[in-house]
Amino acid sequence: MNSKQKSGWIKIALVVVIAAAAVYGYRTWSGGKAVQQQTAQAAEPLVIVKPVEKADSSSQPSEYVGRVEAIQTVQVKPQISGEIAKVSFKEGSIVKAGQLLFQIDPAQYQATVALRRAELEKAEATLAEAEKYHKRVMAANDQAVSAADRDTAESSVLQGKAAVSQAKANLRLAEINLGYCRITAPITGKIGIANLTKGNYVTPSSGALATIVQMDPVRVSYTLPDRDYLDQLELFKKEGSVYKTKLILSNGSELDVPGQRDFEDNTVDQMTGTVMMRLRYTNDSGMLIPGEMVRVFTQPVKSRIVNVIPQTAVMADAEGDYVYVVEADNSVRDVRVKLGREMGTLREVVSGLKDGQNVVVAGLQNLRPGTKVRIDTSASANEATSNSVLDETSGAEIINSGDTGTKEEN
Repeated sequence: MNSKQKSGWIKIALVVVIAAAAVYGYRTWSGGKAVQQQTAQAAEPLVIVKPVEKADSSSQPSEYVGRVEAIQTVQVKPQISGEIAKVSFKEGSIVKAGQLLFQIDPAQYQATVALRRAELEKAEATLAEAEKYHKRVMAANDQAVSAADRDTAESSVLQGKAAVSQAKANLRLAEINLGYCRITAPITGKIGIANLTKGNYVTPSSGALATIVQMDPVRVSYTLPDRDYLDQLELFKKEGSVYKTKLILSNGSELDVPGQRDFEDNTVDQMTGTVMMRLRYTNDSGMLIPGEMVRVFTQPVKSRIVNVIPQTAVMADAEGDYVYVVEADNSVRDVRVKLGREMGTLREVVSGLKDGQNVVVAGLQNLRPGTKVRIDTSASANEATSNSVLDETSGAEIINSGDTGTKEEN
């Protein structure tokens, strides 16, 4: 091989080496870029979003948390001192007003009544004698009786009358104390345990012997937003003071009973923006127990179209409620919202969001303002949000975005 041929082969080999190096470098660069892209995508949180939608707030009942309260609660206390001779009720039973509950040994009080009666009889006898003497003195000639005697006779009558009045008062007091030996129920209701039993010595400072709570009727106290309160006032004007409600008890039992308007507070709580309200209920079944927490469902007052989001989108911190909104570049920002009432799994948005904005409803754990996210558009994600948001709203009617009109009142 001559030098020219050798030089040509060297050039060809050099070109091949350079080409191979270029191909390898390109593949390495493109592969690294792809890995970087995959890594960046993997670092972006996967989230599920749901648009802000409109719903008819009257398509389901308003729900509030209430507490059952007894209209009357009475602590049964002794008015006198003495030994309990008898307990005349069964703990936990219904007692009637006037029913005997405790009997305090009446012996000493009976004796006191007898003593005071005798004192009254003595005072009446003394008064009768004074009146006879007064008549004789007044009938005598002025020369036979001095003015001092007349004054003394008149004074004796006045003192006798005062003594009789005092004796009558003492007798009445003794009879009252004797009556206190019978401790009776002041109201009809359910009585609790007997704190002291037969043989115990009690005084007016001994505290309650038992407690009675009125069981029928009872009232349910709850708070509601000021806007709902104003709507309810409108309903009361139309339909009177009876309000159709449904109560769900702590064990899940439902009571469809009308509530009688009983009381509403005269101010709005500035901290919560709510008004305290009470409804009165008949309680023939005894299912409503004072102190029990219940869920109060009231009938829709009027139709109102509002913005709603899934409750799972709402987060809270020291400053209040907020949600994460997905922007056009797939970054998220936190938006402060003012929320209205709950509507099943939805929550009314009073302010802060616009119809159609996308809020994050799942995958919120690692989000920060400005975070880039990947939106899960899979069928399973759409099905999950549809089931959780629409199917469990107890009839909340979602309105199409184009339909923003307000329905006519029923």
